[in-house]
Amino acid sequence: MKRAKVLLVSALLAVSSLGAMTTTATAYNADVWTNSDSFTTKCIGVSDTYPSQLNSLARTQLAALGYGPLGGAIGASFTRSAFLNKVLADWAVYVHSHGDNYYAASGRPAIDSAFLQDPGSGACSNNSRDMVRSSAIKAATAGTPYNLVVMSTCYLGSSSSTMPAAFDIAKVKTSTDREFYLGYVYSSYDSDMLRFERAFWSYLSGGSRTALQAFTYASGIGGYSAPDAADPFRANWWGNPDFNGRPQ
Repeated sequence: MKRAKVLLVSALLAVSSLGAMTTTATAYNADVWTNSDSFTTKCIGVSDTYPSQLNSLARTQLAALGYGPLGGAIGASFTRSAFLNKVLADWAVYVHSHGDNYYAASGRPAIDSAFLQDPGSGACSNNSRDMVRSSAIKAATAGTPYNLVVMSTCYLGSSSSTMPAAFDIAKVKTSTDREFYLGYVYSSYDSDMLRFERAFWSYLSGGSRTALQAFTYASGIGGYSAPDAADPFRANWWGNPDFNGRPQ
């Protein structure tokens, strides 16, 4: 598997004091990053508890799937530099934040999708200051493949998103690599993201099921609201339809 080219931690052998050989477990690093400070009353007019719930849910479910150790951050420690410094070693990445398909530095019509780092305690998001662009992530990942990527943001599951490529995941639904990318197409309430992700994670970890089956189940339960007529709730995926979401 191509992940072997950049596998940073594998089954390590150590000699015990008795001279026996012991094997440590393979590490399947996963990071869960959550922007919480830009979802405060100061920034959005209400006190939003969904980011912390989404963070806890993702951490619990990634561990249940076999990923670990788990890292990342919620709040002010979720910075651009922290994310980019850790992402290369990951097998799974989860981000909850604001996201959009911004124009690239080269100008229109090129797109360079991004999510926003946490702005810090007492601050609200500023796009120019807080963007973590897909081009920067792609440079940091250096072609490393990823098993599971969840962008719990607006827009990064749309057809114009460049975020999947940052994790070496092509925008196809016929991949044969062990990979799955999940995102949302339009502007979405994080309460709906929580509803969807609860269903997705529980179905995926509940048996011998694929990530696509979990996606289909979560999409089909209904009960999702829409910010307006132009923004119906819609999740999207790319990757391998037969992948079970577990690291390997």
